[in-house]
Amino acid sequence: MEYEKGSQLLENALKGFHGKFKKMYGQIALRLTEDTYLTTGGNKALSDITPDYFEVCDISTGDLGAIFTAQKDINAIIFGCSPDAVKASEDGNDIPCVLEDLAMLTGPSLHVISDSSPASILSALRDSNVCLIKGVGIIATGTNLKKAVAAVLIAEKACEAATHGEMVGGTVALNPEDAEAYRQSFISDYTNRNEGEAVPYVGFDEDEFALRSALIDYGKDLVRHDLSYGSWGNLSVKLNDDEMLITPSSMDYFEIKIEDIVKVNIHSLDYGDQRMPSSEAPMHARIYLDHPDAAAIIHTHSNAVSVFAACESGFMLRDPNLKELIGDIIVSEYAPAGSEELAKAVSTALADSHACIMPHHGAIFYGPSLDVVFAIAEAVELKARNLLEY
Repeated sequence: MEYEKGSQLLENALKGFHGKFKKMYGQIALRLTEDTYLTTGGNKALSDITPDYFEVCDISTGDLGAIFTAQKDINAIIFGCSPDAVKASEDGNDIPCVLEDLAMLTGPSLHVISDSSPASILSALRDSNVCLIKGVGIIATGTNLKKAVAAVLIAEKACEAATHGEMVGGTVALNPEDAEAYRQSFISDYTNRNEGEAVPYVGFDEDEFALRSALIDYGKDLVRHDLSYGSWGNLSVKLNDDEMLITPSSMDYFEIKIEDIVKVNIHSLDYGDQRMPSSEAPMHARIYLDHPDAAAIIHTHSNAVSVFAACESGFMLRDPNLKELIGDIIVSEYAPAGSEELAKAVSTALADSHACIMPHHGAIFYGPSLDVVFAIAEAVELKARNLLEY
């Protein structure tokens, strides 16, 4: 890889660390060639790093070089330090998995290692790509920077749940067998979805083209506004009485094209020869069928709301204007992600509210348009952050 391309990839990765509510300090490294890697240098606030700090290192130097040398499929390494990551790991015990997106990466628990030596890191990452270093922070690796960024941010979210969850009754661990099942499904199925050739662009009328474009734009905003990471979360709009448009499964929001948006029959869930739709398509369809005022739906995996999800807890809105617009934030019954049981549980929980927290999963919001629903999602996340005293 040429320096210019690597530098651009590193700049893009750093944009994922916004520092809006909390700063994460650390370092990012990217393999350039068999003999070199590009790094951001010593530990700094990741949101403040500029290309002036980038430096090229010989693969034979430093602990990062040792990791790159030992494992050829690792092309990106991120070290992140935050107060929550330090606090969550300081006793040295593995952290039980309380969120499904983390379970996809780690299985039943997030490993905590006692030191930051390359040998310890590589041992901990044999069956995962993220772990904690006792009292220090998070280390994440990936075949590319996007995967490493998503892993470190999801681990940070789990650390926030561990440290702030006591404020809302304490976290509830996922059943270990369920967590391992999420991990195996992620490895064998989720990461391979929609990996085939691009679907053809067949042309759409003006209204449908505008809706597809809006889904793409708001999908990017989910990531920009820290409401989701990587390819997690999903969005949809109701196209007509029989069809909805929904984001595809397992595709990076910044890579989705107009033709990748999936048109799904809300009665049969048929979608024909298109991309595979989000695994939560049954939930979106159920909401449209049960709630006639729903015209747009957004499912988030944001940090503060995820603390409540990890604790299987909702919360009330005191602001009369928000309460009238949204209702209280109800928590649904637990059911596996993507299941018809979850679709029914969420639709039931939304009977008196436009927002619902799904245990161990995230939140879902519906309303008359994408812009209104996105505003609701942001308002609920901000309220959750205030309640947790971020």
